[in-house]
Amino acid sequence: MTPLDSVTNQKVKKIVLHFNKFVEINDLQKNLDLSPQLDIPPTVVANGKRVEIKIVDSLLKPNTTYRISLGNAITDNRERTPYGNFKYTFSTGSYFDSLQLQGNVLDVVSGKPDTGVIVVLYAEPFKDSMLLTKKPMYVTRTDGAGKFKFGGLPATSFKIYAIADADNNKMYGVENEKIGFWKAAVQPKAAADSSLITLKMFQQERIIPKLPDTIPKPVNKYIGKVISTDKNAVKYMVQADSSNLDKETFALNKPLNILLNAPVAKIDSAKIYLSYLNTGGIETEARRTLSTDSTSIKVHNSWQPETVYTLRLIKGWAVDTAGKELPPAKVSFKTKRKEDYAQMNIHIPAAYLSDKYILSIYKEQDSIYLKPVTDSIVSLSLLEPGSYTLKIIEDQNKNGKWDAGNVFTQLQPEAIFPHHIEVILKPGWENDIDFKYEPDAFAPDRNRPGAIPARH
Repeated sequence: MTPLDSVTNQKVKKIVLHFNKFVEINDLQKNLDLSPQLDIPPTVVANGKRVEIKIVDSLLKPNTTYRISLGNAITDNRERTPYGNFKYTFSTGSYFDSLQLQGNVLDVVSGKPDTGVIVVLYAEPFKDSMLLTKKPMYVTRTDGAGKFKFGGLPATSFKIYAIADADNNKMYGVENEKIGFWKAAVQPKAAADSSLITLKMFQQERIIPKLPDTIPKPVNKYIGKVISTDKNAVKYMVQADSSNLDKETFALNKPLNILLNAPVAKIDSAKIYLSYLNTGGIETEARRTLSTDSTSIKVHNSWQPETVYTLRLIKGWAVDTAGKELPPAKVSFKTKRKEDYAQMNIHIPAAYLSDKYILSIYKEQDSIYLKPVTDSIVSLSLLEPGSYTLKIIEDQNKNGKWDAGNVFTQLQPEAIFPHHIEVILKPGWENDIDFKYEPDAFAPDRNRPGAIPARH
């Protein structure tokens, strides 16, 4: 290797590495790291048994320590075996910077470590708007435990951010990348004095997909038939299985959906009739209510278990925007048993008994409960068997939902405290759950009630 590693008082413009085998360069953009970064990155070229790294030395700053890493970019050109994690250090001054910063990155929603994201440093003074246009001075990545560490830093103030760098440009992209930040400037310390910094990742802007112009394909638990008079008319689907009334298929805890592939101009609620067979086998009118949006009509009812219901859509029940009547229909279906469901009683710690906290419950990706914590016990019945996640949200602005942060206004996301394990519910079971938040060992208690960490 020429020049030798760890030279001082030099503006190194070319580094030559020699190998005993033919080598090549792979995934350079992913593996190359120069800290602090330059406006023009180094060029790395493999030529037979040597690799040349060229640096635009006019961009190097005085009295600055530079570190180059090629990760696993250099490989044997036959077996593609990487040549370890090549690193090279030099200083344009007479000394090497030796201060450090370290910490961990958590996903604010799950509370789990966020691995494989980049953590970046910008020298002060720095405006957050420059995140979109200016590359950082220093870059590192979190490890498998979500931890990060910067070494060899100078004694200057930095702004620190964590970025899920999806496009590998080492900058923040608002639409598709999560971000976390520390509001105050940070000062590198000697190794013995370096304290942990916790960065919480959040999605600042969520992309809302366009509504489909066709009827969505129903999931397995809802089977329906598309009903239409001709190809130009509005189509609709009643999401219920009417193929076999001996099968108990309709959920007790959901409304009956009538899906539309286009908005309608008029709905006559008197011509939407719901009935059921009572215990004596007599058809009886069910008390139902309706709610509508641009793509569906929902029929709400207190469903009786193991009961046959019939929905009748009588001629003239709906008219589309072209003045055409939607065709009538008759759909019968049978509801499930109570034993098909589970019950959950959640015991809430006293520290969260306040209207500024919200209990959020998800079954996989579906939100099934989101309400302020007003009682020490929350009981839910008619729950589908499966895996559930429980979280408590610190609703600072009391708008009834979780709010993501905004890096440009320096607003941190509202804190989320997940229950320490997933809850598995089985049919016919009643489950008593003691809500418990257990922060990871590297995100220590900040001396707030209920092990709620301080936010910055």
